[in-house]
Amino acid sequence: MSGERVVGLGLCTPVGTTEAMTLASMRAGLARFAETAERGAHGEPVRASRLSTLDPSSTRTERMIALGRAALDGVRERLKASPTGRVPLYLGLPEPGLGAPVARESLLAALQAVPPGQAGGALVLTGAFDGGRAAFFEALSAALGDLRAGRVGSMAVVGAVDSLCDADSLSALSAARLHLSAQNRDGRIPGEAAGFVVVARPGAAAAMGLEALGVVLGVALGAEPAPFASRVPSAADGLTGVLRALRGDEAAGARRVDEVMSCQPGESFWATEFSRAYLRNAALMPEPLALRAAGEWLGDAGAGAAPVMLAAALHRRRRRAQASGASGRAPRTLVYGSADGGRGRGGRVGACVVEAVFGGADGGEGR
Repeated sequence: MSGERVVGLGLCTPVGTTEAMTLASMRAGLARFAETAERGAHGEPVRASRLSTLDPSSTRTERMIALGRAALDGVRERLKASPTGRVPLYLGLPEPGLGAPVARESLLAALQAVPPGQAGGALVLTGAFDGGRAAFFEALSAALGDLRAGRVGSMAVVGAVDSLCDADSLSALSAARLHLSAQNRDGRIPGEAAGFVVVARPGAAAAMGLEALGVVLGVALGAEPAPFASRVPSAADGLTGVLRALRGDEAAGARRVDEVMSCQPGESFWATEFSRAYLRNAALMPEPLALRAAGEWLGDAGAGAAPVMLAAALHRRRRRAQASGASGRAPRTLVYGSADGGRGRGGRVGACVVEAVFGGADGGEGR
């Protein structure tokens, strides 16, 4: 059973360069889908969800560095509470083969660099995971395992970053006819995002004077043997197994979640995947079903979608609980993500159940 506290959030997306801006925009239903200079196979403009402050000519790596640095700015103050002055970083990255290549070493070095004038809270890369939309959950699972085993200190930073909005990635997606257009009604809108979550051991949040925003109740990982890239109808075996694992977890599966947050874009494949996995794990699901997908706000943000959806889950449920004056049952959300797969690899799948808390520094009401 896991009970690590979420004590910090930092986001950067096309709808907001901070956590507060992003979540306010999502709450208002805002999106930033716009035509780009790229053209599809039939000459139609390719639409994307781009951060407007970045140069359209920026490479994928440059965009990911800019997004990642901005998202990290949102959690750096929390890192100063680390007793050791060093905080392990677990990072989710794009899956190979989808979009332009990423200069991995340059990206990792840029995200670990300490900003001028910052004292304490230096990031030390401890794990990097290339599972695409599932990568954040892989990073989260590794971080929680190390925290519980005492292999790292009392806190860790878990994040993910991705961009499919550079010219080369847009061209690749267009050539693969994956983008949404009049000729492909069942396509996706490329996007980009970065997000970081600070997690701390139970009890450590209060000791460090940090407010708990939520609790991670459980994480599960799996693989889909027939992923999106295989071009066959979804059997949802991977997601089914992941949800079954969470349903059997002592903490995560103790009762139904109140909402589901999906990291997926808008193709019908993902709707079929969820529908089949949902029916096989109905005891875990909200009644009635409440589901929101990253594609509504971000398009396909790849690996970067998961931390944004986790932050949105905690924010939405906390606001509703506070508004209703709830004092007993803390609201829970299932967040999940499935990668496209390809290059002979099964599609990675990951999910977690988080519980929003309020009214206390280390768990609040309901814990």
